[in-house]
Amino acid sequence: MSEAASGPLSSAGNNVRRNVRRLREQRHWGYRDVEERLARVGRAIPALGLSAIDTGQRHVDVDDLVALAAVFDTGIEELLLPPANCRTCHGAPPPGFRCMECDTSALPAS
Repeated sequence: MSEAASGPLSSAGNNVRRNVRRLREQRHWGYRDVEERLARVGRAIPALGLSAIDTGQRHVDVDDLVALAAVFDTGIEELLLPPANCRTCHGAPPPGFRCMECDTSALPAS
């Protein structure tokens, strides 16, 4: 299982964090609900660990990602990609900018 984040999250890590929170909130699930569902698919992450994922204090490894996708009945790519349903940037802010609504950032134009 992943330990506490050893450094800042990458943009993909931030996407996973935001998407897990969004999917959990859409279903009105608390951390305990997700914890129980993860245990059923064989990947135990305690509620405290899920909270740390939410706040970016814990990195999500590949095994966590697969289990979270199963729990939320979604593809791994939906967890990795910026939220396309953002009303402001639609998951694609202009190069070099960060969306204030969904916190997605784009690399500066080269």
